[in-house]
Amino acid sequence: MVLFLQAARLALIAFDPYLGSYPLADALNHAPAGKLIVDDAYYEMSGVFFYTNRTALILNGRRNNLEYGSYAPGAPRVFIGDAEFVRLWKAPERWYVATEDEKVRHLRELVGEAGLHWVAGAGGKSVFVNRP
Repeated sequence: MVLFLQAARLALIAFDPYLGSYPLADALNHAPAGKLIVDDAYYEMSGVFFYTNRTALILNGRRNNLEYGSYAPGAPRVFIGDAEFVRLWKAPERWYVATEDEKVRHLRELVGEAGLHWVAGAGGKSVFVNRP
């Protein structure tokens, strides 16, 4: 049993960057003030919400069990699509987007290479800002 607990502890240490989002949240907490967008599913970045104690818009994340209540009367309008993302990203306000590295290509297609400024990355996830 002790051997199993030790192996589990080592596994959590090894995989923490891939399972957790604390390094991204820490970078956001130390970055200049701005609004947050989370790319895709809420679950992938739920640690960012927790560790930053922020609300965010969710880009293309209206699916799974979040979809059901998102259309209810009075539900918060937190889900945005690509067109709304581009509009917000080009606005004068500072916006951050947290995304998985494999989805960065899509964001670059939307706002261009020069439109994404890297802030932090860990465990296959990154945060970008719209203003340098």
